[in-house]
Amino acid sequence: MALGAPGAYKSFWRPSILDGYMLRMLAAPAGAVLGVTLVAFLLDQTLHLIDQLASNGARLGYLFGLVTNLIPYELGLAMPAAFFVSMFIVIARLDEESEIDAILSGGVSFERIVAPLVFAGMVLGVISLLLVGYLQPYSRFGYRALLNAATDAGWTARLDPQVFINAGPDFTISADEADATGRTLKGVFIRRKTLTGETVVTATDGLLSLQRDQKTTDLRLDGGMILADAGPGSARLLRFGDFSDHETIAGNETLRPRGGDEQELTLPELLSEAQRPDALIPRRMLQAELYARLTRSLAVPLLPLLALPLALAAKRGRRAPGMIVGAVILVTFHHGITLAKGFAAQGLLDPLAAMGGLFSLLAATAFWLFLSSRRRPGETPISRFFLRLETLFERRTKVAPTAMKAKGIISLSTYLTRIMAVRTLAAALALIGLLQLIDLLERTSGILARGGVLDIGRYMILRMPWLFHEVAPFAVLGGAIFTFSQLSRNSELVVMRISGLSLFQIFQRTLPVALAVAVIDLAVTDQVTPRAQQALATWWNATAPGAAKTPGAPRWFRIDGNVVMARSASPDGEELKAVSIYERDAKKALVRRVQASGATWSHGAWRLHDAQITDLGASRATMMTVAESDWRTSLRPSDTARVFAAAYEITSGTALKSLFGKGAVDRSPSQFKTRLFRTIAEGLAPIIMLLLALPTALGHSRSNRTGPIVFGLGCGLLYLVTDGLLTAMGSTGILPPLMAAWGAPVAFAAGAISVLLYAEG
Repeated sequence: MALGAPGAYKSFWRPSILDGYMLRMLAAPAGAVLGVTLVAFLLDQTLHLIDQLASNGARLGYLFGLVTNLIPYELGLAMPAAFFVSMFIVIARLDEESEIDAILSGGVSFERIVAPLVFAGMVLGVISLLLVGYLQPYSRFGYRALLNAATDAGWTARLDPQVFINAGPDFTISADEADATGRTLKGVFIRRKTLTGETVVTATDGLLSLQRDQKTTDLRLDGGMILADAGPGSARLLRFGDFSDHETIAGNETLRPRGGDEQELTLPELLSEAQRPDALIPRRMLQAELYARLTRSLAVPLLPLLALPLALAAKRGRRAPGMIVGAVILVTFHHGITLAKGFAAQGLLDPLAAMGGLFSLLAATAFWLFLSSRRRPGETPISRFFLRLETLFERRTKVAPTAMKAKGIISLSTYLTRIMAVRTLAAALALIGLLQLIDLLERTSGILARGGVLDIGRYMILRMPWLFHEVAPFAVLGGAIFTFSQLSRNSELVVMRISGLSLFQIFQRTLPVALAVAVIDLAVTDQVTPRAQQALATWWNATAPGAAKTPGAPRWFRIDGNVVMARSASPDGEELKAVSIYERDAKKALVRRVQASGATWSHGAWRLHDAQITDLGASRATMMTVAESDWRTSLRPSDTARVFAAAYEITSGTALKSLFGKGAVDRSPSQFKTRLFRTIAEGLAPIIMLLLALPTALGHSRSNRTGPIVFGLGCGLLYLVTDGLLTAMGSTGILPPLMAAWGAPVAFAAGAISVLLYAEG
């Protein structure tokens, strides 16, 4: 009896060799794709959180808990998409190697082939239900509670150099230099907002400490001055040799208990609250949330019915349209649930009817594509539609036989490079598409609220450099693994090794692809990604809807040794509102304060409007007002646009300028130094990934060894995580910037070379 034939299974499904084979094939790409997506998004969130915690002077010990609480949410978004993509990869591979044809020829039905995939979808559906129904509500509250404790519970009474800390209501403190503990300071700057204006304190040296109540700081200052506004047009000046200051740092916000938001309620709690007549949250909102979660989880087992017909393209066809159609269906379904949930919460739709209708539409589409592909696998109405379009627009020029030229014999280096390049490009496109898909699942509602459908394209374009930066190393790893696996299955590697070709010679012949990716990645990461992220952040903040728009906090930064505060800035950075400039001498003592209603950039210079100037003498302060005045500074509109965009990505040029005081400085020098050291170090990632993939070439066609593949994928993920963590530690000053930037590349390169030397020995 044929393997997997219907007669072998009586009236119920039982696991067989075929099922185990398909599930094993599914496990590796699913784990790899899910790992890459989680690592990419969690590292991005980690960098955002580091900036947020640093700006509030909070302890970085909260970081691990915050990132951990993000995992259930990111996993819930990434798991369905990763499942769909991994199925697409597995089915496409079975189709390319004619295994699908062999299985169908053995009497196995189309339904029987998809059975193990549907079973896997059911298991993942249960996991998804546990995630959205139980883990995500608690992790949402845990994240909010930790963030509240970190940012609102109070300042830790330590300073990073050059970072401005909002340590309390209307209280800002910073220091030009600080020791490793953040308590011994030089170049101290303090600004308090008062009823009559503000009080500014500068000092040459300072010593921070925290009282036993853990809520009050003691700051001892040496060699400084105090400028205090006494009313309109007057100010008092006091110079001191020794001064002690106290500040209460307890947070003022009270943590709202879990349950005030429907997203923080578990499924049983949603059901219970929806039945209560005195529920604080409207009943329709609770029902919409309940049915939306159930709909997303129940949809997961339907994904194999979509993936199988879309991935089974004809032998000479193209699978890209199938992948695109599948992605569009997933995004549309997810966004449809979000829209239906919003309409249902407003009372415009019945929650059960809206969610049930969307689920029925997805199920009907899935069964329609699946059943239409039963007779001729690979042919669906969608594939036939794209074939007609291709036939309609394709204009192929027939070449006369006499014009045809015989193809020359290509060298082994060219052959390996070409295969490696094609597979690396395919891996990069697939990973970028997956990350873009998951990103849109989360952001589409926000994008539409800020503009329209066309703004989705703008968002995708601005996110593309960051996505390429995230996937470039893993694309090389995936391309190399696919290349070596194919060569191994075709016994080509055996021939190469018998002919005397070593692993290092194979490495040399595939190195050009890794070098090309490294050069492109270096240029994109250093120059394109920071500018794209800045443009995205500026657009995202400027177009926020009224309900989501919050008044922006003033921005503080250093420029030319002086301290500057601006209330707001135009998107291009050429106009500032409510500017305060605190000019200091070589000893970091305040010598002049300039407060202007605004500043504009014109003809290569800044012009201040309605400026009130306070000059500090030996014992008194003199104030005067001028309508217009020039501001001589090295500050450029690009600097102010970057500061107000709050984008954490910066170019190496910006880092270099900031370290020498020629750019707007609002971060610790350790961040700029780490960025400079990583300029070259992160460009080595594709080459290291190629080294990690080389053990895959140790397998052969009959061994069916997956160990080298798992080793390469695991080491690649571990490298990305380690490199990201070390970079974060360098940016926060925990590790020396040089060690943080080069630690992971050097360690993993040495380890990979050691493994290869052992294998060659």
